[in-house]
Amino acid sequence: MSRHLIALGEYLRARRDVTAPEDAGLPREAGRRVPGLRRDEVAMLAGISPEYYLRLEQGRGARPSDQVLNAIARALLLDQESRLYLFRLATGSPPPAAPVADRVAEQIARVLSRWTHTPAYMSDPHRDIVAANPMAAAFGHGGLSAGSNQVVNLFNDRMKATLVEWESMTRSAVATLRRDAHPDSPRLREIVDELSSDPDFVRIWARHDVSGPEDAVFHIAVDGLGEIAVEGQNFGVRSLPGYQLTVMAAPPGSITEAVFSRMSTALTAAPA
Repeated sequence: MSRHLIALGEYLRARRDVTAPEDAGLPREAGRRVPGLRRDEVAMLAGISPEYYLRLEQGRGARPSDQVLNAIARALLLDQESRLYLFRLATGSPPPAAPVADRVAEQIARVLSRWTHTPAYMSDPHRDIVAANPMAAAFGHGGLSAGSNQVVNLFNDRMKATLVEWESMTRSAVATLRRDAHPDSPRLREIVDELSSDPDFVRIWARHDVSGPEDAVFHIAVDGLGEIAVEGQNFGVRSLPGYQLTVMAAPPGSITEAVFSRMSTALTAAPA
């Protein structure tokens, strides 16, 4: 069996498990034993034989045709990002891009350092942070500084306790990791191994999500202030496929504006 077809089978099983029959236009009969779709239901919806679909989930046989992949994508209600990932697994993906040279990372860091009023950082396809401004490092308690990993940081106790929308935000971050990192990347394996003792990560990783809302207003619980709102936006970097620029801003008129202003003043006044 080829590795990419085995990965394809794992992805199909995971997405079948999280696709509710009602969403696919099928009734949920009494006594149903599976939370999502059954194999025969996916095969029926895709117009292929149950035996052939079983082989796909088992990672056996040849690469399925584009027609079959599109039919399965429709049956599993995959969005555009998830459909692209499905094809990527079926065809095998290109080797990972070369890491950003130190010179490029230094240039990015210099640009971000001039953003003194809002946290911003850039992460690579593994969500390793390659550059961050002082506001990001301070706001993330060091977890959003260069050399840290955005996804790993989300699974520490502090983030679980203070990020109000922890589940949805973490699902989205893990989805971008699976989407952008090469499936065979040693660094991806390191991250998965590091987080494998956390049952929350195991549960979220097993969903095989590759898409989700990347821009959102989220809330952080701050001692003495309560919950403060933060606008988070992520931008793809055209010259660096898989890299992501994350910018956090204060909603107009919010208490977050005052928090960011105090942080900016303190960091600007601090000795170099």
